Amino acid sequence: MPGWKRGWPVTQEFDRAEQDVIDTVKRVGWQVKLIISGENDDPNLPPFAYTVGLAVTFGWPELICFGLRTEYLGQVINNAVAELKSKGQVPAPGVQLDQVLERGPVRLVEFSPSLYREHLGWAIWFAASQGLTPRQFSCLQVHWPDKAGRFPDDPACDLGARECQSPTGRLQ
Repeated sequence: MPGWKRGWPVTQEFDRAEQDVIDTVKRVGWQVKLIISGENDDPNLPPFAYTVGLAVTFGWPELICFGLRTEYLGQVINNAVAELKSKGQVPAPGVQLDQVLERGPVRLVEFSPSLYREHLGWAIWFAASQGLTPRQFSCLQVHWPDKAGRFPDDPACDLGARECQSPTGRLQ
């Protein structure tokens, strides 16, 4: 598969969950992990989803999205990757994607490296297993607009939309 930094480790044994990630990324190019309340340390955190494998497969940042209903989170992430691939566009802060949601565009913003360990466990594990260094790993957050089309960085954005897109579930 083009873009792979290193071959698959052959001396390490993987458990079933790890092998599932490896097989999916090898077949598709990435996997989406969905995290809902109760599956992480803080049951009050908003649900979120993130990619595993984009850094290895394409040399891209991983993507993460917060606050949508769980049945939509994976679809939003997959739609964002599909649009980026179809346009031949490398994800970067400020990139706007118009084919992810029916109700309007989404925007990619920088996701704080201080939050990686807490939110991107599988992506970090996979990147490290493939020989990527921390400098070769980054993440962008998919921001979606409120009903009036305002993004969370706009002070006029609906407070609920701003809070649920915060990794802590509260404005920072």
